[in-house]
Amino acid sequence: MNAVIKSVGVYLPEFIATNAELAKTVDTNDEWIKSHTGIAERRLIKDNNILTADIGYFAAKDAIEKAGISPSQIDGIIAGTMSPDKQFPALACYIHAKLGCEGAFAFDITAACGFIPPALNTAALMIRSGQAKNILVVGAEICSRILDWSDRNTCILFGDGAAAVLLSASEENGRGFVGTALAANGNLANILYLNTLGAEAAFLRMEGTAVYKLAVVELGAITQRALENAGLSVSDIDLFVPHQANIRIIQSVGKRLKLPAEKVMVNVDRYGNTSSASIPIALYEAEQQGRLKPGMLVAMAAIGGGMNWGCTLFRW
Repeated sequence: MNAVIKSVGVYLPEFIATNAELAKTVDTNDEWIKSHTGIAERRLIKDNNILTADIGYFAAKDAIEKAGISPSQIDGIIAGTMSPDKQFPALACYIHAKLGCEGAFAFDITAACGFIPPALNTAALMIRSGQAKNILVVGAEICSRILDWSDRNTCILFGDGAAAVLLSASEENGRGFVGTALAANGNLANILYLNTLGAEAAFLRMEGTAVYKLAVVELGAITQRALENAGLSVSDIDLFVPHQANIRIIQSVGKRLKLPAEKVMVNVDRYGNTSSASIPIALYEAEQQGRLKPGMLVAMAAIGGGMNWGCTLFRW
């Protein structure tokens, strides 16, 4: 029995904030943002009545409906966010209640942008072990609420959105979970964090240069390690779906892996960095564009607060 990606659901806010829109209130301009990040626009939630739990629920509901199953068939929910409505209970518990998944487990993994590799790995291994048949992995972010809008080095980078990956047990050959490699360095916790205690305002803080240098080196290395562990090579990758943080990082990692551009998924230009939702939103778009076919090897690599990073491999 293996764990396959059954469906991907999304929730994308209607409001599109272009670089020109941000330049009205932030000391920046379209040319600088595009040249340094590759971002042209991002989605923002303007309605303060909409919560992170709401958009996580919308994405999870979309994934369930696409798979043609009911909430009662969900055995567990693993969620991730760096913009929770409350410190606890877990975001997954709120999504659990909204879906009505009676009997399902629910917990969060705190890794910010690095959420997807450990979350998919955990869900896949639980399914392989027989503990569950259907698990939702949900990333939901309203990043705009934790940004310091006077800090032009960070506020231009992020967007809001949610996405959910439904993993299901399957005996189908040639599809499903292949393997994962994970790593961390807690000594680098101060280069990307969000304070919730003390005198400092609760805004995301990031040392951009330090994060960039780490990401460029480690995302390529962890992808190669995941492939080696599975007895595969870079040439076996059909689609590389990296965390969508910055076009320069994505391009640099692609070059280090010697991947042709057509094998690298990019949508950071239209959504910015949606943190835990980034990779599943990109997966959704890749599928919509016809870039994912059954049996294709997909490598998903991300890095985030911790610092944590990892790469997980699936046969689509």
